Amino acid sequence: MENVFLNAVDNVIPASALGLYRLGGDTGPVLGVRAAADSDFLDNYEEYGREDDPVLDYVVTHRRPIDSSRVVTPERWQRCGAQSALASGGYFHSLEAPLIVSGTFFGTINFARKLEQPAFTEDDLVSARITAEQLGLATERALRFERTGRRMSMLEHVLHRMPQAIVVTDLDAQVLFRNRAASNDPSIACADTSKGDQPGAVEQTIADAMEEFRARGKRVHTRSVRDRKSGRQVIVKSYRLSDQHNAAVTLLYDGAEEQSGRLPVWEVLSPREQDIAELVSKGLTTKQIAEQAFISENTVKQHLKRVFAKTDVRNRAELVQLIWAAGNRKKVEGAADG
Repeated sequence: MENVFLNAVDNVIPASALGLYRLGGDTGPVLGVRAAADSDFLDNYEEYGREDDPVLDYVVTHRRPIDSSRVVTPERWQRCGAQSALASGGYFHSLEAPLIVSGTFFGTINFARKLEQPAFTEDDLVSARITAEQLGLATERALRFERTGRRMSMLEHVLHRMPQAIVVTDLDAQVLFRNRAASNDPSIACADTSKGDQPGAVEQTIADAMEEFRARGKRVHTRSVRDRKSGRQVIVKSYRLSDQHNAAVTLLYDGAEEQSGRLPVWEVLSPREQDIAELVSKGLTTKQIAEQAFISENTVKQHLKRVFAKTDVRNRAELVQLIWAAGNRKKVEGAADG
């Protein structure tokens, strides 16, 4: 960015030396400086010019461009440290403008001319103000892009360390990202349809979820499937992201695991929904569940509707079968709806 600025701004404000300074740090001019001749004036400016620079003082205080012919009297300018530093490089006139980024004073853009050249004009100050404003906006975008890149890298690192399988797709079910757990999970290995491979149960579920999102505007899709290769029961839950992203994230959960005869802890269900589902697995009626859970029968029915939706089952019998299937336990028979 500094090269673009330094190459272009000379056509707007002619000067023998151009610079961009990042203020407030210990690194000096970090964006770039270009001079017409080799000199030590930048080192001299850092050594004794910066602390006695009326042009810089004015710009920092008023946040407006100014040049050396307007900020102080000629006699004061001749005596200041900034002019002495500039003179060591063969320069005399100075113009600076504030570089404001996101409302914060970020630095300055600097112009210097030699003694035999004319002082900066009012038109030069106007050009410097406009240039500084545009450069501030460009710098803000560049910094935002850099921060976004760092955050994305950090987020990917965090997602890769999670044991949960996570897949991000667009709404056409094309994979945009998968974390390490998803990449290593054989139940969601991408099928090569060009070779005639059929999509696996999880892949098909993701595709169905995206179709629901596109066609019906749904935001969440949940289905319990069995991987035909491993026989593992998997709950696939997809969430549509905001409309502007045109994408969705899918999480995979183990459908069931043997826990001393208790209901598997499904992360897709709330704690209360898990309690209700466990009571269903014991064969209790709606009335019995209401009495044991100290809630109304209508509340039990509402919980069951959400449980059925989240686990993609149609009735109590299918829910009970799903609960115990992965543990190879005897299926509960005759769990009546009610």
